[in-house]
Amino acid sequence: MLRRPLGRGLDALIENTLAQPPAGQVSLVRLDEIAPGPYQPRTHFDPERLAELARAIKSQGIIEPLIVRLTGTDGSSQQPYQLIAGERRLRAARLVGLERVPAMLRELDDRGALEMALVENLAREELNPVEEGRALKRLNQDFGQTHDDIAARIGKSRPYVSNAVRLLDLPEPVLDLIALSKLTVGQARPLLALASADAQIAAARAILERGLTARSAEALAQEQRRRRNPGTPRPAHDDPNLNALVEGLQRALKRKVRIIRKRGKSPGRVELDYYDENDLTALASALMGESRGVATHA
Repeated sequence: MLRRPLGRGLDALIENTLAQPPAGQVSLVRLDEIAPGPYQPRTHFDPERLAELARAIKSQGIIEPLIVRLTGTDGSSQQPYQLIAGERRLRAARLVGLERVPAMLRELDDRGALEMALVENLAREELNPVEEGRALKRLNQDFGQTHDDIAARIGKSRPYVSNAVRLLDLPEPVLDLIALSKLTVGQARPLLALASADAQIAAARAILERGLTARSAEALAQEQRRRRNPGTPRPAHDDPNLNALVEGLQRALKRKVRIIRKRGKSPGRVELDYYDENDLTALASALMGESRGVATHA
């Protein structure tokens, strides 16, 4: 019985094994060997900026390597590498027609892959607020990370994480406006206080049509709340001293603060926003810490 020669099957296996870059070192990897990453937080890529990057790569090459992880070690996969970071560079390299790109191999599990992709995009300020919020929410829901855990892992504050995730409570039409940079986070955040998705969408359209600033958007949202609840006292926005106090409290507590004036026999009050149980616990700790500090110096 004649044996069939192993031929390219064995050669390909040996070649694939030898071509794998050592972990932590940069090697040239074929573009067709890199599969898209399922944990890529970025979904929108501006064609003009991508074309600019392609021209730069054509002129200077890829200066910073892509980050990949190994997914196929037996030689059976045509794409043994999975992209972790460098989606724009990969796409631009394809536009230029490169066959190989510099890549660094990292040993990462799924959570680590998402964290690294998120941190890399945050450092470059390449994520829109919606993409960022969804990536942070995924770390929380899919990988069981608290907002404190996430903040420590990505180098941000816990209120930053909570606020980014909270933004996703807005309806999809409003999130689309934010993702397309037609509506800023400052303009959109006051809409979270409105009672329904319809009211939030209508307010977002009014902000765009009237070209309202973030502060005017907040006033619009407050006016809509007062119309639904006529007994709600009017916040003090006409007093510059109160405005300055509100801004100082917001900077110190890193959250929305409202001071409601005393009306007649009704007492005035201070309202503080919180977004989840973790956020409430952190707020309480901050307030009690301030109180202990005052008591100590009394």
